[in-house]
Amino acid sequence: VLWAGLSLILRSLSKAGLATAIFLVFFFSYGRLYDALEYLGVFVPKHAYLLPVMLFVWGYCVYFIGRAKSDFRITTRLFNITAVVLIAINLFNIASYQIKLARLSDVTPVDSSEQAAANPVELSALPDIYFIILDEYAHPDTMKEWYDYDNSDFINSLEDKGFFIASESKTRTPHTSQVIAQILDMEYLTAGWYWDEANRGFVEVKLPESVYPADAPNSIQTYRRIAYNRVVDFLRAKGYKFVYFGNAHDYDRWDTYMEENADLYFNYYGSNSSSVVGEFQYILWNTTMLRPFYLHVVGGQYEQPFMRQILGPLAQIMSMASEESPKFVAVHMYCPHQPFVFDSQGEPVDRAYYTNYDDKKFYLGQYIFISTQIEEVVDVLLKESEIPPIIILQSDHGLRPCFPGVVIGGNEWQKILNAMYLPGMDAGMLYDNISPVNTFRLIFNHYFDADYPLLEDD
Repeated sequence: VLWAGLSLILRSLSKAGLATAIFLVFFFSYGRLYDALEYLGVFVPKHAYLLPVMLFVWGYCVYFIGRAKSDFRITTRLFNITAVVLIAINLFNIASYQIKLARLSDVTPVDSSEQAAANPVELSALPDIYFIILDEYAHPDTMKEWYDYDNSDFINSLEDKGFFIASESKTRTPHTSQVIAQILDMEYLTAGWYWDEANRGFVEVKLPESVYPADAPNSIQTYRRIAYNRVVDFLRAKGYKFVYFGNAHDYDRWDTYMEENADLYFNYYGSNSSSVVGEFQYILWNTTMLRPFYLHVVGGQYEQPFMRQILGPLAQIMSMASEESPKFVAVHMYCPHQPFVFDSQGEPVDRAYYTNYDDKKFYLGQYIFISTQIEEVVDVLLKESEIPPIIILQSDHGLRPCFPGVVIGGNEWQKILNAMYLPGMDAGMLYDNISPVNTFRLIFNHYFDADYPLLEDD
């Protein structure tokens, strides 16, 4: 429509094409420019100024193009060739993805019912297992040093209930999907990552492929490892049911696999979600010239699914204690990770601050909120379970310095919460720097007489 209108105004199809191309560049780069100005500390731009300035600059470009003697046919032709190449690249990537997906879908998961029949056990004597991941939950030492917050009340409360706190536990990767895949598959996927302060980014150090095959942080293989994992295979062979709670991060990633493999699958983010607040739509709104209008048009709709994905699982988990046992309940809690929708008392946060790391009170508020909620969940599970359950509370990684506004030590993200309630296990078998990848190796060795060797700890 824009090209057709400009063609009438400029009386040239090629000039209109060039002017339209420039507008599209401005349109799709607006949000990136906004973030760059804020991140570099140049100034915090206001949409009321930045948007008119960009439109004015584009308008001047249109005026210049209209006044120019050249018809810009060669320039337009180059743009067309570039567009064709970019579309071809995307079509190739889409085709490659679909081919890989089809090949992976042909792999038939192990029939867990046959495993269970081959390994009869006294199901009534088996404990339920709750594995709860708190996304981007910083280590208590990190909170004390960088946020001036003492989280010892929460930690002491867990210890008083019988939890072992692995106070020096660390993760090797900042990628959530890799962390969960490593824990549930009980093996490392890569050698590790480190924070490159000079380039403000994470750098991966991989083992040679001859030692371990390359596995991208967010690949189909990684997502399938989460759904079809060795922990679930092992427990199903003992008669366990697999229950999984997902969130916005899982949505359109590995939730399809979970729906296939989990006996029960919940994702409160995806239920009743509007089509304007999916991940793609969210990115489109916030990286383009639509950004100034985002909060006014769909902000509330975006906020509600994020509230629901936190409150829904919290209530559902507490009701699980009375459900049929034994069961393995895995929960990926997207909290205290942004968006910051709750303050410390559980009251809604103004949607204008849902990604505000500059003011520490927003991350801290949601951090305190989820801590109090998890403490309540633990109390209910311990009280309502007929057999003392196994409860694992872990963060996938700490607070990461890659977000604009986060001022924190470069490697603080590696320090995680790792709290384990393991009834009947001798505390002497546990130690402070247990790696998350060894969590279920320890549990299976003790409770099920397995013989998994422990891997090197970080």
